[in-house]
Amino acid sequence: MNFKKTAAIAAAVGALGAVSVPAFALENEFKGMYRAYGYYTNALSGAGGFNLKDSATDKFIEQRARLMYTAKASADLKLVTHFELDTKFGGSTNAKYANAGAAGSDAGGLDADRVTLETKNVYIDFNCPLTGSKVLVGIVPFSDAYQGTWGNFDTTALVVSKKFGAFTGTYVYAAAAQADLTGSTFNSDRNTLDVNILDGRFAVSKDLTLGANYYNVLGPNSTNYQMNMLGLNAAGKFGPAALTASFGYQFGNQDIARNVDINAFGGAVAAKIDAGPGKVNLSFLYLSGDNGVLVNKDKGWQVASAGTTYFTPANMWLITRNAATINSSTAIGGSSDLTRGGRGIMGFFAGYEGAADKLYYNANVGYAQVDEKRTAASDEIGTEINATVGYKLYPALSISATAAYAFLGDGYGKSTGTLLPGGVANADDPFLTNVALNFSF
Repeated sequence: MNFKKTAAIAAAVGALGAVSVPAFALENEFKGMYRAYGYYTNALSGAGGFNLKDSATDKFIEQRARLMYTAKASADLKLVTHFELDTKFGGSTNAKYANAGAAGSDAGGLDADRVTLETKNVYIDFNCPLTGSKVLVGIVPFSDAYQGTWGNFDTTALVVSKKFGAFTGTYVYAAAAQADLTGSTFNSDRNTLDVNILDGRFAVSKDLTLGANYYNVLGPNSTNYQMNMLGLNAAGKFGPAALTASFGYQFGNQDIARNVDINAFGGAVAAKIDAGPGKVNLSFLYLSGDNGVLVNKDKGWQVASAGTTYFTPANMWLITRNAATINSSTAIGGSSDLTRGGRGIMGFFAGYEGAADKLYYNANVGYAQVDEKRTAASDEIGTEINATVGYKLYPALSISATAAYAFLGDGYGKSTGTLLPGGVANADDPFLTNVALNFSF
């Protein structure tokens, strides 16, 4: 064998060795979940809609799997990836299922060869050795300081936080290329929705944390949307009760060209109180609404986007969205927006939850109405009662059954006058039942 051939073989072997042996050892972590619902309901359509007629009563099954892989280089550096797969049994062409429109249906049809993988998160999480701050860069999960009433979502962002004793300061910059609050679509750097957030939390004690924040949202050049939000929040434990509370005031301009000033506010309080073998849940929500009369003023609570708002302490299934649902997640009127198109909301919710060995249960009741009915004859959304009973088949696998019924408010179908958005004349009270399987690892 000549020298050139020997050198070439040696170089190839060396290259393979460099590829196969990483520069440092990685710790690989896999986590995830699987959830399936079987529904019988006259309310949810299985494609994101909402019905208010018994004639639409139907059954469907949908599932969701989430897979998370984390590559840990060290305790101070890791890559986090999180993916989601959604499917409706029988298939769906609804855009809520990944690539359903492009592929003809999701993977639930007779031949399941479809592209259904969705990206939730891809980001680097590291502790900066220069500043001592914690940094996230990439597609990150975001949860607002207002219990989900402004927006809980995944987005491209930079998040920097640092502790100073009992105080934690956080800065968030997010750029969202999606429809803005006035319905425009933007697709260039000059027309992104830019979000800047300053958040501070102070641990008064191990049982009490107080916070303050400032949100600045700049819309596309087409509208010059500018929204500022100042807020306070608190979380604490007082004897048998754990409480969370938030309040936000919003100001700015909906559209400078039309001189539409924003002047809105909202607040939420939730409590879990030890009682017997379980806990009593109490919560209250108020988001201001706009009456649609003043053309140069908007008093409606602003949200990041209509599909990202939640108020999970309510524990409702019909009058507000339940965070545990999948693509059928919506509420009375077909709305996934708590503000009902800027009309605002006021709601009172109560419930009880508990567990005994492998059995767990909860029961809830809630009432909600819009803050401003505008031209509708009634502001009532409705009153809901629901209950869930579950059993842990294995430590990581549980099965549960849920039933929910809403006494429909006049604003959504019982009134002979003008109805709220999504209302149906002579509507029937909505109900749902479901059986769910939940697996986590």
